[in-house]
Amino acid sequence: MGFRKQSVDTYLKIGTGGSTTIEKIQYGTKVQHNYSDPGIYYITVDIQNGKKILGNVENGEMVLNEYGEIVKNEIIKLPEYHKRIVLDEWVIMPNHIHLIIILRDYDFDNCTTKQYRLYRRNMLIPKIMGKFQMQTSKHINILRNTPGRKNWQNDYYDIIINTQNDHLEVKQYIIDNPKKWSS
Repeated sequence: MGFRKQSVDTYLKIGTGGSTTIEKIQYGTKVQHNYSDPGIYYITVDIQNGKKILGNVENGEMVLNEYGEIVKNEIIKLPEYHKRIVLDEWVIMPNHIHLIIILRDYDFDNCTTKQYRLYRRNMLIPKIMGKFQMQTSKHINILRNTPGRKNWQNDYYDIIINTQNDHLEVKQYIIDNPKKWSS
């Protein structure tokens, strides 16, 4: 299991034996990981200052507003960022997103990529998330007429999913997230 975080915070942790717990996790407690390696990555990205700008949860269902639609459209494009990306489960919440990105083996081709560069440097997951945040902020700021405004927090949370059971549990957590939302 892996994770990144800048400060101590409440965070979902997938335990061994399939138990899911909420724990306090601090940045730097896991050894360094090459985020370009093949693997299953569970990522959470929060809106700057926790503002609820992506829509509302109504009757256990997420209803996206125009900003949420921008985020949704960019999430769907993630496999186009690189040929090794497979987008798994994801959800948009009023002030954050959860998604599972699978990085396949180095010779894998998802057949949907638009190669932005012939060769990518190390650390593919941070590049993916940086581009995603840049693209969605750009379009949200155009709609809001707020050029240059920061919409996402600097960092994101991630867990490297190592087992099939953990993968299924995280997928279910993402699916159930709108039903458990309280405003």
